[in-house]
Amino acid sequence: MITIQLVKGRSFLACKAEGHALFDKKGQDIVCAAATILLRTAAQTLEKRPGISFSGEAPEKGRLAFEAKAEQDSAAAELKFAADFLRKGFESLAKEFPQNVHLECKTECLLEE
Repeated sequence: MITIQLVKGRSFLACKAEGHALFDKKGQDIVCAAATILLRTAAQTLEKRPGISFSGEAPEKGRLAFEAKAEQDSAAAELKFAADFLRKGFESLAKEFPQNVHLECKTECLLEE
């Protein structure tokens, strides 16, 4: 099972995914492919956005984590969109494949200076 933890603050987004869907054999798993494309696209897009500090890692297959923080007010809206996009995508995937995907969402109230 793929477990996704999504944490959203006003100007902060973190996502961590671990595991394998085990829906089908390696190379033919549509659930794994769907989760991977959601995660990679969000991470690669946020990494290149001005006004967002980004760090991430994918140390091995089946593990990906990233954190993004808005350094400018204008970038906070982009993080909110990315968080909503990921949440909706994974909610849909978990609803259709509940044996293979589990989503945990958390909103944090972060003190901002």
